[in-house]
Amino acid sequence: MKSLNRQNYPRPRRPIRILQFGEGNFLRAFVDDFISQLNEKTGFNGSVCVVQPRPHGRVQDLMKQDGLYTLLLEGKKQGQPTRDVRMIDVIEQGIDPYTDYTALLQRAADPQCRILISNTTEAGITYVDEPVTLKTCPQSFPGKILAVLMQRYQTFHGQWDRGFEILCCELIENNGDTLKEIVCRKAREQGEPQAFLDWIEAANHFYNTLVDRIVPGYPQELAAALEAELGYHDAYLVKGEIYHSWVIQGDPSLTSVLPLDKLNENIIFTRDLTPYRDRKVAILNGAHTCMVPLGLLAGLDTVKETVEDPQIRAFLEAFLKEEVWPSLNFSETELSAFTADVFERFENPDIQHELMSISLNSIAKFKTRDLPAMQHYVKTHKTLPPHGCFALAALIVLMSRRQADGTLLVSESNEVLACWQAWDEHHPEGTVQALLSLPLWKTEFSVLENIAERLTAIIRSITTLGLREAMTKEVHA
Repeated sequence: MKSLNRQNYPRPRRPIRILQFGEGNFLRAFVDDFISQLNEKTGFNGSVCVVQPRPHGRVQDLMKQDGLYTLLLEGKKQGQPTRDVRMIDVIEQGIDPYTDYTALLQRAADPQCRILISNTTEAGITYVDEPVTLKTCPQSFPGKILAVLMQRYQTFHGQWDRGFEILCCELIENNGDTLKEIVCRKAREQGEPQAFLDWIEAANHFYNTLVDRIVPGYPQELAAALEAELGYHDAYLVKGEIYHSWVIQGDPSLTSVLPLDKLNENIIFTRDLTPYRDRKVAILNGAHTCMVPLGLLAGLDTVKETVEDPQIRAFLEAFLKEEVWPSLNFSETELSAFTADVFERFENPDIQHELMSISLNSIAKFKTRDLPAMQHYVKTHKTLPPHGCFALAALIVLMSRRQADGTLLVSESNEVLACWQAWDEHHPEGTVQALLSLPLWKTEFSVLENIAERLTAIIRSITTLGLREAMTKEVHA
């Protein structure tokens, strides 16, 4: 079987326009996919220099394949099963800055390189007290960005049109703003000149972004068959879902250097991505948290099984349409389309999401994802939301269940688990009151009048009748 490299599979050489911090599965299945599409569909004509953000990365191994790898996307599109297999050829250079810091600084000085993209995980954008110089590679990601900007500033003598467009893909709120704040703090603390600080502020644009695509990574179970189909060995094969969304907050002038607007409607430029984050958290993540106790108490194992169960599917659809949608600042048409996409993703037969794997810390998740819609419903209707209450009651019941060895079925913090020490399914009001009094909620339940009594009644129905009969009785689902 052939090796995957540019000698066996020649590809065009393009100028490096993007400095990418992160060589992991997500960026290769997300951002680099879009760069490949830009090269195919527009006149972008650009490639990527990948920078390894940690000492023990995989850049050098990836470059043994000359940066080439295969992307496998599977899922549903407009209700139809879809499979897309493509070779991605946009990575032109790989740098390990811990062994070749000079190469990183040289790329920082490249006038054609105008875009900086990162995914260093949630732990990457953190402040580290360390000196940043052009002699030794900083350990932290913000330290490396400061070094890149220092080199850029010196090379071009502070020219205002030589800054970077910086897009952060880390899964934290205000990722771009947070990175900028840390970089500027470090520059001030080590006494960089005010002119340089002004240049960071005026010549460089840090974008907050919200990314969404499930990327399981290397498909071990499919690799041999796929390599036989392709005719080459690929150690960096990566699998993702067909769905994607990228919301970018900031000046759309970014498109003059990175024309992502030419691709499709799921790449969105906006002045405020907060509504988009709220929509994702409430609908996609909120439905996940809601379905966990319903599916597990019904004897189901996966997200796919749960949304294909007619009774639970009807419950989830009503929950979203009647209780969640009204709390979000989008039209019904937009919410309907987004929800349809979410259910297509849940039904993806190629991605098995175990309910147990997403059950961790469900109480805290419910507070963030589902409680806001419940509060909005009460303020609007002056009554408790039936689906939200049932889901929370089912979660309380699930938290009481134990495995054969006596350990709890789901994992939670000790603070939360303490509420179940005196659990009595015939008299659950003590657990309910203890749970609603936890500091983690950071909210008063006074707006949800009589919720303790309502939850207690639903819990008794579930423990007496079982989940399905209780659901029919309590919410008519």
